[in-house]
Amino acid sequence: MGGRTVNIGVFLEIGNNKILPVGLELIGKAMEISKNPIDNIHGIVVLPKDYNEIELDLEFEEVGKYLDQLFIYKYNDKYLSTEHCKDALCQYIELQNPSILLIGATALGRSFAPRVAAHFKTGITADCTEIKYDEEYGLIQVRPAFGEEVLAEIITPNTFPQMATVRPGVMDLPEKYRHDSCKLNIVEKSLIKKRLNIIERLEKQEEKISLDSAEIVVIAGNAVKEPEDLLILENLAKALGGELGATRPVVDGGLAPYSRQVGVSGHSLEASIALLFGVSGSNQTMAGIRKVKKLVAINKDPNASILKKVDIGIVDDWKEVAICILNKKGGF
Repeated sequence: MGGRTVNIGVFLEIGNNKILPVGLELIGKAMEISKNPIDNIHGIVVLPKDYNEIELDLEFEEVGKYLDQLFIYKYNDKYLSTEHCKDALCQYIELQNPSILLIGATALGRSFAPRVAAHFKTGITADCTEIKYDEEYGLIQVRPAFGEEVLAEIITPNTFPQMATVRPGVMDLPEKYRHDSCKLNIVEKSLIKKRLNIIERLEKQEEKISLDSAEIVVIAGNAVKEPEDLLILENLAKALGGELGATRPVVDGGLAPYSRQVGVSGHSLEASIALLFGVSGSNQTMAGIRKVKKLVAINKDPNASILKKVDIGIVDDWKEVAICILNKKGGF
């Protein structure tokens, strides 16, 4: 990054007393784009009044080996909101003047990151699937555009910090430590003008889905039109000991819940194998399965783009193939 020192800030979201993996993924990307040894990589953490200090201290000790400095903002509130995160990030930016700020595109990150960008009148690109660095323009933010069929490279060279939210699971974890430890900065905070008071937070009971960690995933594409067709693939996933995933058109059509969506706006998979039934092969979907070790696609259209992007392509009716596997009359 040239001869000047560049500060790169990475927001580290906490869930169940753990740093969410997307934070480590962003640190790995920050280390990749920072080729200058004098650049600084900062981690930013926001904590409520009640947290498990013992568990998090171990987390901070580990993540500190990848960082130059770790900024921990502790608030005297039981529950955190977007206001707390915005307040902490704004103070960090004002004092540390980072050139780049990276935030995970989680529900929390998506909610407060645009507010931070608006406060500093700078640009932000949401749901990036890749980021790069250019000596002239700085951060290059890559995300699907135009119906998610092309990848757009977006730059914001005239305002700082250059900000991006990045989809969880699309980048690699850091491979090596930078230091034995980092400088720790702890800031006690309180919101002066609080607009929202959270009295109680209820945990929503949802269907337990293990798409992110599944070894085998069966993915329903937009050729799946009826509930009974999706049930075939659901049964196949169970028979194979895997999980059922769905592309965005299937979710938008109401056949599958959002919790099973695979792609830029859904899960990013790291499975050993993914079986794609009637999937067209949009960039939106491919971004979510790029880390899968083996891709197998079944599509009756010999010219379908998905067949050029997978390890094994089968030109056949997806339903017949699925039923054949279920009946143990054939397989791969």
